[in-house]
Amino acid sequence: MSHQWDEFSKSLAEPVPRRETLRRLGLVLAGALLSPLGLGTAWAGGPDPCKSFCNQCPKSRRSNCLFACHACNDDPSRLCGHCWGFACCESSESCCGETCHDLASDVNHCGACYDFCDEPNPYENGACVDGQCAYWCVEGAVKCNGRCSRLDLDPDNCGACGNACPDETPACIAGICSACPVGSTNCGGYCAYLAYDSNNCGACGFDCGGASCADGVCDFGSPPSEW
Repeated sequence: MSHQWDEFSKSLAEPVPRRETLRRLGLVLAGALLSPLGLGTAWAGGPDPCKSFCNQCPKSRRSNCLFACHACNDDPSRLCGHCWGFACCESSESCCGETCHDLASDVNHCGACYDFCDEPNPYENGACVDGQCAYWCVEGAVKCNGRCSRLDLDPDNCGACGNACPDETPACIAGICSACPVGSTNCGGYCAYLAYDSNNCGACGFDCGGASCADGVCDFGSPPSEW
């Protein structure tokens, strides 16, 4: 501020019209009044990005939008949602639809919004790691032709990779092809528990068509009251 007064003092020694002298004095006084309020900086900073962003909302929702934007470090790019409710995404997150997600670790948004990782195969774990879907065998499992398998349990790789159990002894127990365990029934080389197997409910091959199986009977739910 002292710099402005110095310049003004020098101008008094110059042969300038009285009107110009008064104009310069007015500018110096305005700077003295506005500087403590930081208004000069605000004017020089350009339009408020939050206000520009929130003008897309109905007037009744703009105040809520502005509040959310200012709470989000005045960064509209981190806002996620709609005019009736915005969330502030973390700097490591992205907005997918109306919710924030970490694309580096979210299995439903892995590397990009809505890029889903496949469900892990049996005997396999899966996760999104650094934006890539990753899979690895559970403890005790090994890779057989690119897929994880438990040699002590898997009837397709019983005791060794590629050793499939025959229909007569379809169960793999401790790495040995065996007859179906007590309580189950051999349904064409598959050990089914008829009491609750919806694909073999009460009898081999009896499919409940998506309904559950309870005590060997398909449970289709209660019929409507008017029946």
